[in-house]
Amino acid sequence: MSKFILIRLKGFSLVELMVVVAIIGILSAVAVPNFQKYQAKSRTSEAKIQLAGLYTAEIAFYSDYSVYAACLSNMGYNPSPEKSSRYYAIGFTSAGLDSASTKAIDNGAAACDEGPLDGKNYFLAKKTASGPSAKEDLATNAVSPGGFTAGAGGRIMGSAVDKWSITQSKILNHDSPGY
Repeated sequence: MSKFILIRLKGFSLVELMVVVAIIGILSAVAVPNFQKYQAKSRTSEAKIQLAGLYTAEIAFYSDYSVYAACLSNMGYNPSPEKSSRYYAIGFTSAGLDSASTKAIDNGAAACDEGPLDGKNYFLAKKTASGPSAKEDLATNAVSPGGFTAGAGGRIMGSAVDKWSITQSKILNHDSPGY
């Protein structure tokens, strides 16, 4: 006669597993919105870096020609290779330009007001939360012979536009938080 030895296998019950799943669900419901907000804040560093580069180009141009200009491509500022990975449009809107600032000063290059403006007075970005960035996303900006205010704008979270600006005095402003 054989004896059957019952060995009890230890494990988790269905109730214990359901409690763990419920706890994970509550934690993720709290963590995901906070994570998205932190992610949006980290994207703002792109605007700061792009505006710092534009500022450097403007100051270098001013040291050569004693005038600030809005023609970014003629100043040597060209962030177009990373267009597909940028969230922010950057530059000057045509409304804020005077005719003297839009003309090229060096080597008879084409004037900025000829042809498409993307890549001349402003650079657009493709990677945004709600479609490509537009010139209208830029912060209020202007150029004059004695100063400038350059803008950056992008949709980094939802449809609200996050806007930044920098002046010839290197004053960086967060004009309109978009997150």
